[in-house]
Amino acid sequence: MEQQGRARGRSRGKQQGATDAPSTPMQSTPHSRPISDPSQVVQPGPSGVQGLKEEPAEGVGRARGRSSRLREGDEGGRKGPQESRASYRGRERVGEGRPATVKRAAEAMGAMKLHESSEESDENGNGNGGNGGHSVGRGTMRGKRDISRIVWTKPSTVTVKKGTSGQMIPLCSNHFNIQRMEDMKTCLYHVYFSPEEDRTPVRKKLMSQHRNALGAYIFDGMKLCMSHKLPSDVTELVSKLEEADDAVFQLKLKFIKEVDFLDSEYIHIMNILMRRCMEHLGLQFLGRNYYNPNAEIRDERYKIAIWPGYTSTIRQHENTLLLGADVSHKFLRTETAYTVVLKRAANPKEAALKNLLGAIVVTKYNNKTYKIDDIAWDLNPLCKFPYKGKETSYMEYYQSKYQLRIKDVKQPLMLSKPKKKDLRRGAGDVYLIPELCIMTGLTEEMRSDFNMMKDLADYLRTAPDKRVHSLMRLNRNLLAHEKAKEEMTNWGLQMSNKLVELQGRVLPEEAILQSGKTVTYNRDSADWSREIRSLRLNAPISVQRWAIVFPARHKDSARELCTTLQRVGPPMGMQFANPQIHCLQSDSAQECMASLGRCTGMQLVLVVLNSNRIDYYSAVKRQLSITMGIPSQCVLSRTLFKKQRLMSVATKIAIQINCKLGGEPWSVNIPIKNTMVVGYDAYHEKGSRSGAYGAVVSSLNQSWSRYLSQAATHHNHEELSNNFALGVKNALQRYKQENGMLPSRILVYRDGVGEGQIEYVNDHEVAEIQKCFDLYETKPEFAFIIVSKKINTRFFSRSTGRIGNPPPGTVVDDVITLPERYDFFLVPQSTNVGTVSPTSFNIIADTTGLKPDHMQRLAFKLTHLYYNWQGTVRVPAPCMYAHKMAFMMGQIVNKAPHPNLSAALWYL
Repeated sequence: MEQQGRARGRSRGKQQGATDAPSTPMQSTPHSRPISDPSQVVQPGPSGVQGLKEEPAEGVGRARGRSSRLREGDEGGRKGPQESRASYRGRERVGEGRPATVKRAAEAMGAMKLHESSEESDENGNGNGGNGGHSVGRGTMRGKRDISRIVWTKPSTVTVKKGTSGQMIPLCSNHFNIQRMEDMKTCLYHVYFSPEEDRTPVRKKLMSQHRNALGAYIFDGMKLCMSHKLPSDVTELVSKLEEADDAVFQLKLKFIKEVDFLDSEYIHIMNILMRRCMEHLGLQFLGRNYYNPNAEIRDERYKIAIWPGYTSTIRQHENTLLLGADVSHKFLRTETAYTVVLKRAANPKEAALKNLLGAIVVTKYNNKTYKIDDIAWDLNPLCKFPYKGKETSYMEYYQSKYQLRIKDVKQPLMLSKPKKKDLRRGAGDVYLIPELCIMTGLTEEMRSDFNMMKDLADYLRTAPDKRVHSLMRLNRNLLAHEKAKEEMTNWGLQMSNKLVELQGRVLPEEAILQSGKTVTYNRDSADWSREIRSLRLNAPISVQRWAIVFPARHKDSARELCTTLQRVGPPMGMQFANPQIHCLQSDSAQECMASLGRCTGMQLVLVVLNSNRIDYYSAVKRQLSITMGIPSQCVLSRTLFKKQRLMSVATKIAIQINCKLGGEPWSVNIPIKNTMVVGYDAYHEKGSRSGAYGAVVSSLNQSWSRYLSQAATHHNHEELSNNFALGVKNALQRYKQENGMLPSRILVYRDGVGEGQIEYVNDHEVAEIQKCFDLYETKPEFAFIIVSKKINTRFFSRSTGRIGNPPPGTVVDDVITLPERYDFFLVPQSTNVGTVSPTSFNIIADTTGLKPDHMQRLAFKLTHLYYNWQGTVRVPAPCMYAHKMAFMMGQIVNKAPHPNLSAALWYL
């Protein structure tokens, strides 16, 4: 088994998609802003081609300090700026017309300063968090690629980023080439209105009256981007507003600049256009990907619905624009948030907060996604808010607008807060009705259901050939659909009809060094459990003083485990003495804690658990790891029932115990000397407000087989940076104690960084760590590598004539890498089911002078050194250890461990 206070908003906005939910209740009336009707949308005329669907949000008017940059979803899915209540009186929101394109060979659409999309972040990777700040839990989103602002991180010292070592292998990736017409232009205009008009939907409607004359354009209410330059630098237009008695408006279009297609904003516009194309195919933009609700698959056994769909991102890669696409599935639970709120528990409010905070919900009435940040227990559907000049309750609003009757008028409201960048755009808090919100994602209970995960394997693990088939079907649909084709033609784009082909390299196999012997293993499986079973560990530790605690009904299984450990230990160099026996007469946690308290002076305590109850397991770990400072090994009783597997189970347990006591199982050849490797990751439990735990794990010896483990809690990025730097400082001091000298080189592997956090990490975390070096006369060489495994990039082998997975050790460092980065992709593992996932390495600081081959091979070597698995893992071992420790701290013990445990992998 080893294993913010609620803000009462003054305004309303959208989160994770265009909001169509009312916001601030009547309690905030003096500061509230009105809500307009988002359903009033004027359809395009018969001569136009529909642009992106407009999804206006509640609230209109002037937002102070509003950026004038175009935003993804302008022309579809972004709210207008807010307006004061006083200025709104007597005015009713006017629906927005959808601008359309004309059939012409338009000049290139392009770049201007664009707002980042609010649909950012990625699903959490690396086990419930680890994005450094307040990480998000499983089922929430973390760090989707934010390409509206490209951050250059390629170190100035790097001139060559491609390696040469290894055997070439033909591959294809999940990308399609996007070609541009060479003579296309991108023109940016500022639009002035006379008389002034603050309401963005009205501005868009006034502009849309000229869609046939203007051709293809994107307009956010202030900035206009066109695929061609108008004849004059200043163009004046006249529009009429029927809803205001044909009031006449003068529109002045003033040319700002022509923007190069290599700018990041150009790429952002391309993604807006791709969103239009996806919607033409009938795919719905949900959260951050595109899904087909009409192809819904329901599984009544597990009470879930599955929507098939795709991820999609256009980006400038090494030599060209590429559309990256991948298969995606959205899991919707049949239960609503209301069901979660009502679940029985000893403390219902605490349980509801734990299950809902950080969760993503989908509204029944418009399929928009929101992240839940708080529960407003003092609010309910009878609370009122200003709407169309009068006070309206939530209950009345949903009844009149959506014909939805709210059954429980006493249920609390859920709060979804805007992100910082949404606040700058005038967005505000959104209150949601639990009854009208469907839960998304899989719960931890579902994920631990072996049968359920097995049944969902087709959706969770798509085979390479099926994945390619789905991608090619998407490609054919985009190329065949008339409106999608016209959309791309109007902006001078042409998409290839085949996947991008490229050359990868398969790195040389790594030999496992154990007991003075060199062990080779089957490359295809990347597993050496059989090969090392009878070999002595590199640094075995005998267990002379240990105790075993077990329930009385599992007495025979516990004794047999002890006997088996004493049998498998000696060949590995481990001697297990007879243990101190503690037989529990009940399942009482109190009796177990009392028995553990009598285990003072032990090297190790082994506890046989009757079930995987997290509270029981946590109590055991807290008692031993925090209070007593004794390494512990927990074993589920059911793993001991299969007698034919007991030898294998005992062998793995013995290796774990050896690591927890400071031993070393195996190593690989490390050609560079006096180098310290550091891994960092963070964990923040969903629904917790106690901060996040960050873990720093650093090597202590030359073979990178012993580690110092440190952890600290943080509440913001600044605390994280300071703790991270302090951890590196302590690691340097401990390394000097162990080796008699400081390391001459430090390689830091930072896991859990979202796309939008790269700039902060580059500017702050790297700088704070480098300050540590100022304490020493000779500064060590230093490299900082961001490791990302939750990515959408996939590779497919073409070497056998069939579509398959590339072998472990495959490296890609060209074609689909990014020009602004010193990056590469590594496939460290193999898989028997589904498509193998590569890991991304982005080297943002480097003074080591190591070549790309060195960086790539060192990363591959480190995937062999995670001692909880006799095979390769997806990230370098220090990152895996940091993740395990951060998870143990945040999920299980919630407190710093005893100092006695810092130099051992006690959390495995």
